[in-house]
Amino acid sequence: MIFENRDFVLKSLFSLLLSLSISLSKASFAFTPQVLTAQQQTYNLFLRDARKMLDEEVVSSADNRAIYAARAALLFAEATAADVDEITRKNIGLLKKLLKDIESDREQFVHHFLARIEIYIYSGMLQVRLDNRLRAASDFLSAYNLAKIAYNQYPKDAVVRLVWGNMIATIGSLPPELRKYLSIIGYTGDVQKGLQLMKSAHRTIVQQREYKPYLTKANLLYLITAKQLIDNEDVLPQNEGINPNENFCTAVVCAKVLMEQGYNEAALNLLETNKPKAGQVKLHYYHFLLGKARLAAGRAEAEQSFFTYLKDYRGKHHIKATYKLLAWHYLLKDETEKADSLMRRIPHVGQSIIGPDQQAEREANEPLNKTLIKARVFFDGGYLTEALEVLQADSALDCCQTDVEKAEYYYRLGRIYQKQGLIYLAIDAFEKAVEANSASSFSRANAALQAALLYEKIGQRDKAKINFQKCLAMRNFPYQEGLHQKAKAGLERIDSLK
Repeated sequence: MIFENRDFVLKSLFSLLLSLSISLSKASFAFTPQVLTAQQQTYNLFLRDARKMLDEEVVSSADNRAIYAARAALLFAEATAADVDEITRKNIGLLKKLLKDIESDREQFVHHFLARIEIYIYSGMLQVRLDNRLRAASDFLSAYNLAKIAYNQYPKDAVVRLVWGNMIATIGSLPPELRKYLSIIGYTGDVQKGLQLMKSAHRTIVQQREYKPYLTKANLLYLITAKQLIDNEDVLPQNEGINPNENFCTAVVCAKVLMEQGYNEAALNLLETNKPKAGQVKLHYYHFLLGKARLAAGRAEAEQSFFTYLKDYRGKHHIKATYKLLAWHYLLKDETEKADSLMRRIPHVGQSIIGPDQQAEREANEPLNKTLIKARVFFDGGYLTEALEVLQADSALDCCQTDVEKAEYYYRLGRIYQKQGLIYLAIDAFEKAVEANSASSFSRANAALQAALLYEKIGQRDKAKINFQKCLAMRNFPYQEGLHQKAKAGLERIDSLK
């Protein structure tokens, strides 16, 4: 009887293992029409429709891992749009569950690797939003390891090459001391090599139909990475084969990239052409971005965009920055009491985690200078002629009451000349900004950095090195990490030529 029971148990166990093996071997990646439609609904933020489609698809094809990858994108979109800690934490947990399910497949093919890399990146980006730097670093390094394996196994796959290029470009852009440590434990990078690999891979993805399921992700990844890492060269969506109107998320990212490069009219047109629709999950950041574009264009509707953001958003980012921009809007309308009132409230709202909010916090106690702010708004929108006219109408002595304001005046003048290709006038203005006072600030630090880059461009490496070092000598100002990163990279380039 004992032996009979043992045989029964062994047979049952064998049957269970066999069924599990068959189940694992059946897992596949099939980008069915339903999955592809759900993806597009996600990129357009019709998340309820996307979730319903994926729920229906899983009933008929439970082992299709493409559904899991699409769910991961949906969870990331949901957390990013809401930007509320509770939803972010919940969705990180759900992402890790999807990751575990995909990892459980006995056979791992190229799409498995890409889905796992994608989930680690999503999780890492959400951890950053929670200010969990160590957990974010762990997720990104896990993505790096998987991307390296995938590249070794599938070196001809364009999406794999794009992702691997992103990984090595990102590692290569880190501060030298951190790169040195990471290289010891096997993580190496090279910005130029990574960007070249990404550019080639992205071109292939855009041109070949087989990569259609990855097109939007590839467009966004390439656009954001190129904008962050390419210096002294515009990154324009249309030049990269990207259709800015492909879907809502692409439109918003393209508008942001265009605005950061001074193409405000194009960005504003893109945002107003792709207005949110009924049924979409609210992307609050859209209204913040639209408000900035309208402010730069001198549009009265900027006020309503900023009010919409403050009324509907329940998170902690861009609140201080919105108060500051709204104050500028009123200042430029000569409503100084409203402007001053909003600036006084900045220390008491939101949090100072991201650069725009840190900058707003620092400027909250500074007097509002209409000339400087008007020039800054014009410059940020790419209206260089108007910005220059504002500054030239008032000399630094006439419009600036403090040395801090003088530094801002000359920095802004230098940036205008730089954009106009007037290198020597730009250098002169940047050096005056650095010399205007001794207090660390974004304006003085970036003036030193931009002067260094211009000196490097015209071959005066000794002067470039001096200005890179001046940038690094400044501490405790908004965007410090990014400016110092570029200054250290500049010193490395110069030292490598000796």
